[in-house]
Amino acid sequence: MLPRRAIVEAQLRTERDKLRGILSSLGEGVDIVGPDYRVYFQNEFLLERFGDLRGRLCYEAYMGRSEPCASCPMVKAIQTNTTQSVELVGADGRHYEVISSPFVDTDGETRAISVLRDVTERKGAEEELRESERRYRLLAEKMSELSITDELTGLYNRRHFYEVLETEIARTQRYGRSFSLVMLDIDWFKEYNDRFGHTNGDAVLKSLAQMLKSSSRKTDVAFRYGGDEFTIILPATDAGRASKIVDRIRSKWLQTPKAEYPTLETPLGFSAGIAEFPENAETADGLVFLADTALYRSKRGGGYKTTLVSELGTLAPDVLARETLDQVYALAATVDARDPYTSGHSKRIASISEMIGKAIGLSPEELATLHAASLLHDIGKVGVPDSILTKPDKPTKGEWKVIRKHPAEGARIVIHVKELAALIPMIRHHHEWYDGTGYPDGLKGEDIPIGARIISVADAYDTMTTQRLYRDVVSEEEALKELRRWSGTQFDPELVEALSQAMNEATRSG
Repeated sequence: MLPRRAIVEAQLRTERDKLRGILSSLGEGVDIVGPDYRVYFQNEFLLERFGDLRGRLCYEAYMGRSEPCASCPMVKAIQTNTTQSVELVGADGRHYEVISSPFVDTDGETRAISVLRDVTERKGAEEELRESERRYRLLAEKMSELSITDELTGLYNRRHFYEVLETEIARTQRYGRSFSLVMLDIDWFKEYNDRFGHTNGDAVLKSLAQMLKSSSRKTDVAFRYGGDEFTIILPATDAGRASKIVDRIRSKWLQTPKAEYPTLETPLGFSAGIAEFPENAETADGLVFLADTALYRSKRGGGYKTTLVSELGTLAPDVLARETLDQVYALAATVDARDPYTSGHSKRIASISEMIGKAIGLSPEELATLHAASLLHDIGKVGVPDSILTKPDKPTKGEWKVIRKHPAEGARIVIHVKELAALIPMIRHHHEWYDGTGYPDGLKGEDIPIGARIISVADAYDTMTTQRLYRDVVSEEEALKELRRWSGTQFDPELVEALSQAMNEATRSG
């Protein structure tokens, strides 16, 4: 009978052989490294991958190194008596995840048993995933860039303009500075397109866009606002300095050789309007409306000009509070935006009304109130369905009944803003006729408020001289002739003559 010790040793050998058999059959590498860092056991997985490593230093066998590296998990597990986990590239060029755990063998020596898992395919998949994510991110960035970029000119588009404008307003309010908004419009561009075609017209737009890019400071941002209109946001810049920048860009553009497209006898320049925040307005709508109004004044003056809002000479702060003015601008912009075919109508009426008011000697306070009422004279059209406002044909009798409600509706809207109470009579009665046959109340002659009579003349003049879907445009001379024909019937004769004189003086001085 065998001694008990021999029996136990035989059982241990049996268990060890079973364990080795299990380890050898695993689909992952298993080895045991001794205290001298040499491999003295490896399973079949490692034998197939690396050959017989027994007796070799682990870092030399697996990593091809002559001395331990800082990341060697087998050496660190023995040295620190803690489990180590690391990913490394083996001498065979494949990626392995290695987990090494220390244990004390029967001889009292600390060894490390390690599991080596081949993660090359997983790493490849992860790399492919990262590459896919990178491509997706680049695509998303490109798509985002396209969504805010004008395709023709490469400038930011109108949508992004309002996003940047709101951001700049918030930043300026936070730091207590000012900035300027510039609106540009190419002079004679319609005539250019009619003569040379849209392909050459596009070349002009791209040329100006490139000039805006190259001539602007790093902090300035240029946008294509629409058609031949552009905007520039000039941070930390007052209106006076902005005007000098614009004049420099205009001069540079006029002097640039135009070999890439034909030119008119009159060189293509641009008009500009400049509004300053917060000096002129404290909202985005107010700022845009004022800059656009100043631009219209430049265009009206013959082009090639820059007009500052401070040069408009109306809407004095002591007549209407700043918050009220901003409300006026926002409301006017809302009305203009609803009808794309009469875009800018409100500001043109305001400008023409101002001409008439000055011609008959209205005071600055009266001019300011007239200007605000002119901007809001069509506010009641917010109650007119879009199907009627944008209809390409002349309205039917039933549709005219709906449209004719807008003066009274406008008065009802404005009455809720007590600061605008002075505007109500002009808004309500701007469609009254001088002979008493107008609407909504059939007022006659001087019973019609003077401001409403002025707006009536300005409205008719702009309607005749501006393109409408169901009406041909007439010249300024023909429009004035038509106004005279209806003097005493629809219009106040004195105001028609005042407009005529004002237009003649503007032509002579321009």
